[in-house]
Amino acid sequence: MKVCLCLRVTLRMIILLMFVGMTFTSFSQDEELPKWNGYLQTRMASDFDKSTEFTIRRAKLWINGYMPKADFINYKMQMVYRSFKDETLMLQDAFADIRLNSFGSLRIGRFVPDFMLQRGQPDYEIPVLERATVINSLIHNEKQMARETGIQFTFQNAELPLHFSLGVFNANVDKPSHSKNDFLLYTSRLAYKIINNKNVWFNIGGSASYRYLDKISLTTIYLPDSLITGNDFRWGLETQLHLGSFELQCEYVQARINTDKAEGWYILTNYSFMKTVQVVAFAEKYSSLNPAANNNEWLGLGFNYQISGRTKLMTDIKTQKSYSKQNYLGEIQLQVFFN
Repeated sequence: MKVCLCLRVTLRMIILLMFVGMTFTSFSQDEELPKWNGYLQTRMASDFDKSTEFTIRRAKLWINGYMPKADFINYKMQMVYRSFKDETLMLQDAFADIRLNSFGSLRIGRFVPDFMLQRGQPDYEIPVLERATVINSLIHNEKQMARETGIQFTFQNAELPLHFSLGVFNANVDKPSHSKNDFLLYTSRLAYKIINNKNVWFNIGGSASYRYLDKISLTTIYLPDSLITGNDFRWGLETQLHLGSFELQCEYVQARINTDKAEGWYILTNYSFMKTVQVVAFAEKYSSLNPAANNNEWLGLGFNYQISGRTKLMTDIKTQKSYSKQNYLGEIQLQVFFN
């Protein structure tokens, strides 16, 4: 089985490289070539009790650029491999952005909806190794790493401290990018910078979404074998504070599934000094509807060292109280950018 899996992964990588090569050679000398980027996150994690392991948390490769003779349209296609939870190589992002001058942009394809602040922040930029549990748990498509297929309008003007988006996507996704019926997922996010200076800024905002569920499993909210039908309304509040080298970020998110409620929050602070060293402190809590889950809060500390650019070494340790003992989790991650 492992030999077959390796062969499938190798074949997919060959196809991807062929696609990248054909894409680059299809442009004339007068046109701007697509740019390629990628990064690798290798990790060691231990609970200091029964489990210690090495994983490829993420290995991503993508191309992006502008359409020939239509530079108001840019695109991105991204592949990802991970050994976390399962061995898989998949097309993660595939979308085009149409710029609407000062009115914002229109995004069409497969991407992460603009819902919840931290979920929209790239994993290679956030100061912690993983997004908060509530963020990972209350995304709409946990089986496809939060990706949805649809269309989204985003208003973002450089002269205004305002961000607004409205998206429409497939709602009941049975297989990647395919919906079981004609129900739709609606998402929206609004953020406003109350203070907007170069080294000091403070913003508040919120997100909201709605869809009708038609016998869909929600493995991060209910028991894995549950099939849920009914209204799914989710909302969240967010805030960010930036004071020079100090940053504070908080979010609260809630999911109302019919009359059930799952909710959670996180508080994340970090301080950078000497331009390469960063210390992090965080607390988070997520209360699911799975009776077997531990809903107690996590507390943690982290340390990051910027080697060069976005290549960095990250480590943290966090703890959570369970019914019978104190749980611990320590992680070390090396993040290497290819381009």
